[in-house]
Amino acid sequence: MLGLMPGAGVEQELEEEKEDKPKKKLSLKHRGSKKEKQKNKSVRDQLPAMMIKVTEVKRETLNPVWNEKFRFPIGDISADKLHLDIWDHDDESSVFEAARKLNEVSSIKGMGRFFKQIVQSARTSSKGSVDDFLGCVNINLDDIPSRGIDQWYELEGRTLSSPAITVLHQHALQNDITEVEDTMCNWLAFSRQHMQQALDYAFLYRLIKKLEELWIPSALSRDYEEMLGHSLCTFIDFCLGLLSKQRDLFPPANKAAYYRLEYLLRCLQHIYNMELFKQCCPFRKELHREVIDAIKKGTVDWYETVHALAEPLVQSEEEQVTSLVSLGNTLNTDMQRGVKYYHKLYQNIVKVDYFTITFRQLEKLIAEDVSRAMEEVNRIIKSHDGKDQNYSVGTSLFEIYLALKELLAYKQYLSPNEAKNLALANYHVWFKYCVQKWLDIAKDKAMDRIKKSVELDKIVLVDCMVKHSTSAVDTSCCFAQIREFWQKLDWPDTTGSFLYVTKVTDDIAKGAVYYADVMHDKLKQNGYFDDEGQFDITEQLCITINDIEHVRKSLKPLPQVLGYSEIQHAMEKAHGSKSGKQCRESLHTVLKSADEDMCNQIWKIVQRVGEKMKPDIKKFVFHLTWAPMSVPADDAICPLMEYLDSNLITLNNTLLRANFDRILEEIWHVVLNELQEQVESNEGKETLFYLRLFDALEILIDFFYADEKGLSMDLIMNEDCKLLLNYLKLNKTPTEELIELYYLEKIDEQVHRESEEFGALTVKCFYNQEREKFCIQIMNAANVIPLDSNGLSDPFVMVELLPKHVFNRLDVKQTKVVKKTLHPLFEENFEFVVSTADCRHRGACVLLTVMDHDIILTNDYAGEAYLPLGSIPGLSHDCGGFEKLKPMTLLLSQPTASTGNDLFSILESRAHSDKAAQEIVKKRHQLIEKVQSQKS
Repeated sequence: MLGLMPGAGVEQELEEEKEDKPKKKLSLKHRGSKKEKQKNKSVRDQLPAMMIKVTEVKRETLNPVWNEKFRFPIGDISADKLHLDIWDHDDESSVFEAARKLNEVSSIKGMGRFFKQIVQSARTSSKGSVDDFLGCVNINLDDIPSRGIDQWYELEGRTLSSPAITVLHQHALQNDITEVEDTMCNWLAFSRQHMQQALDYAFLYRLIKKLEELWIPSALSRDYEEMLGHSLCTFIDFCLGLLSKQRDLFPPANKAAYYRLEYLLRCLQHIYNMELFKQCCPFRKELHREVIDAIKKGTVDWYETVHALAEPLVQSEEEQVTSLVSLGNTLNTDMQRGVKYYHKLYQNIVKVDYFTITFRQLEKLIAEDVSRAMEEVNRIIKSHDGKDQNYSVGTSLFEIYLALKELLAYKQYLSPNEAKNLALANYHVWFKYCVQKWLDIAKDKAMDRIKKSVELDKIVLVDCMVKHSTSAVDTSCCFAQIREFWQKLDWPDTTGSFLYVTKVTDDIAKGAVYYADVMHDKLKQNGYFDDEGQFDITEQLCITINDIEHVRKSLKPLPQVLGYSEIQHAMEKAHGSKSGKQCRESLHTVLKSADEDMCNQIWKIVQRVGEKMKPDIKKFVFHLTWAPMSVPADDAICPLMEYLDSNLITLNNTLLRANFDRILEEIWHVVLNELQEQVESNEGKETLFYLRLFDALEILIDFFYADEKGLSMDLIMNEDCKLLLNYLKLNKTPTEELIELYYLEKIDEQVHRESEEFGALTVKCFYNQEREKFCIQIMNAANVIPLDSNGLSDPFVMVELLPKHVFNRLDVKQTKVVKKTLHPLFEENFEFVVSTADCRHRGACVLLTVMDHDIILTNDYAGEAYLPLGSIPGLSHDCGGFEKLKPMTLLLSQPTASTGNDLFSILESRAHSDKAAQEIVKKRHQLIEKVQSQKS
């Protein structure tokens, strides 16, 4: 609202008019009245009808822009002023409407009524609304240039003028008003005013502190104390009423409002601590009790309000559940504000545990509402058991559970005593039936999603860094969502969670196995397991294996995520260690079974790869075996290596490491089997044949090991590989070396022999370095097997140094025959001229054969023993002869038929072309035949 204020010209005319009148007796009242009439008369003559203008109202803004133009007639440019008032409009019939009626003013008397209407409208309207005065601006017209001006001006407030303040001070002095009475008057006025219009409580706090500082006993009269006591009680009651509505009046997000709440509490605390208040209001209840009552009342009122606002218009199951979710979230927000903001103020200023009071009330109220609602919800869910599930209701119920869980978590801010016996302590019991339904819903949705993802999966890489397709990602995400659901659920009863964890584990395990089966069936539908057609290792095949492996790996975090160990400990504590162990084994059995099923599906695919590659591998191994002997193994194996390399490059680039190792292991088995078949079908070949295969096998071992980038050496050197490698190594060995190995084997058997079935032979032996002779004393034998019809034997011992190619010039020596005994005593010495080098030769030994002498028929065979020459006394230093030696007892044995994989079998294969091998094989066969004939 704006207009021009007349300047000095009007005042001067009033003065001139006054001088023309005759002087009368001075009277302050009369003079003032007359002057006012004269001034009104002058204004009536000078004031134009459109002196005041009003702009439009700009609603809901702190930065109004009008851009309106007004025209005013100017009386005296040097004295007139442009005056602007800024108002906050609250009612359409207030200042704005009164100013609009300016054109209806027809006289000075009407102008007076007009301004009176403006003032009344500014105070209050008929509906109680208030037009608040925001400020004003006065601009001298003389300061405005002819071209106009565009700038900001600061608004000026309405304050008491200096003369008005002077009048108040004079009034106080004339009526002998003390400073404490003056302060009391200020308190009475402002405390009453603040109930109508918001004031700064910091100002009231300073005012009450000043009153306390000035007051001394008997400083105020009895009437004044009663008046002050009534004012203080009225103020307290009003403030307590505000505290009960603090959530609406003092929101913590509003810093100014929060500041007002702080000083409101400070005012109350200070009032109750004042001796003046205790004297004026001796029967007032304690502040602590009154604040608690106000908080409780306000909390209940607030809860009823938010509960009513959340109450659905349509009383359906879904709407009721949604309203409880909204209510729970609202309470959690209130608890968070209480902990972070309100509690600190109340605790620090008035020593009231705000959070405990509100939490205990609210958790009890919502517990009653939710428990009552959940009874109905559970009844409805049970009545729909087995029918279509309402997923939206299930989700909302889970949101209620989470809201209550979050609300109960605030008990950490309670004292131990207050945290006991909470109404929400067993809130999870209300949702026991719902958890089963949530898990069923999650399982059904997961199965549907897995099936759909496999159907839509084109089995291509997600990107160059990911070696699986979208279906594996979707399936793993399904399981991750179920795991996340359980983590969010955070079931309070660890012991009772065993059944739910078992179901979660079983559902995820079944989903994983289902995915593996579906992917396996998809490969079968695409002809992967058909016997006809060309086979190639494709990217689709590798991705399928990767997908199953990726999903299989998603099961590994389950024990930790689902808390298997915590459940075991809880069960052990509740029911004993046996129950805890059984629970853990039960959970791990479910996972192990699923893991095995998925691995079996992977191995089916992997073994099929080996079967498909087997014909080509067989062909290349055949070419390796039958290549001309002049072709080195490195060249002969090239076709096989190129074939393996081309396929393994594709596998290595596309497969996950675990799957690559699986297929690599399977291919390695196929290669080994093909080499074994070639060796078995070509038994008795020359050493060059075996030498080539041995070299080829070593090349393949290095190829599959690939400097630690391929299979581990443990997987490569399996039992089949070791046997084949040893067999080839022996077959490529020259006959003489093979014979030496054969005797080393016999010596080793002698050392480890424990059976005394065929008796024992006692001897002494040493090497005489001076004479370069091997000396042996055959002392006796014990428990020789009976070979004569009388149940006895006529034993003698044959002494022979082996192998023959080392001791070819030495004859076989024998003891005398001891008649009719099984415990012969020989006590005979024998000497053989040999060098120390020959004694230390690999495989050098003494063969001691016990025979049964027959006069008519050939001698019978009783047993044999081997004595290594490399370890006899005297080889390294003089041992002093037989007298200083201890007897050695050698257990006797009899030869058995060849197993087909030992050294003797290799010698047998060479017997037809090698004289040395033939001699050993022939002699051994004769002994075996003799033993068999003796038994018969």
